[in-house]
Amino acid sequence: MPYSTRLATSVHILLAIYHFENEAKVTSTFLAKSIQTNPVIVRNLLGKLQKADLVKVEAGVGGAHLTKKPEELTLWDIFQAVEDKNKPIFKASDDTNPNCPVGRVVNSVLQPRIDKIQESFNASLKAINLTNLIEDMDQQLEKIDFKNLPEKP
Repeated sequence: MPYSTRLATSVHILLAIYHFENEAKVTSTFLAKSIQTNPVIVRNLLGKLQKADLVKVEAGVGGAHLTKKPEELTLWDIFQAVEDKNKPIFKASDDTNPNCPVGRVVNSVLQPRIDKIQESFNASLKAINLTNLIEDMDQQLEKIDFKNLPEKP
């Protein structure tokens, strides 16, 4: 089963909007070049982010803009906007053999731990805001010599 990249791609979108919005019109095509994906995927995620009131997308010449201050926008907010809220990260198997001693009890042994992992995951996402990521991004960007890199997206 493949893992979702919606959270990571959405963070990329939000960081790019923050970083470039005063330099360029941040459109789905612009963002797609940075992410190296199809603009339709970006538009889909922007739609979800806009529905959650995390971004404002002005069709045509406007581009995308953050609607919240970076310190007010957490990874939890982003996750809730783009992922299925009712889908757990992990779940116990629905198909164990009740005639097997292990199959009979494995879910009762595993599920409480899965629940703790989910709670920890949620708390971790709530503890990280976009400002944290912007600060880390800016520190790393300071170390890069852009003279020898190709043109920006």
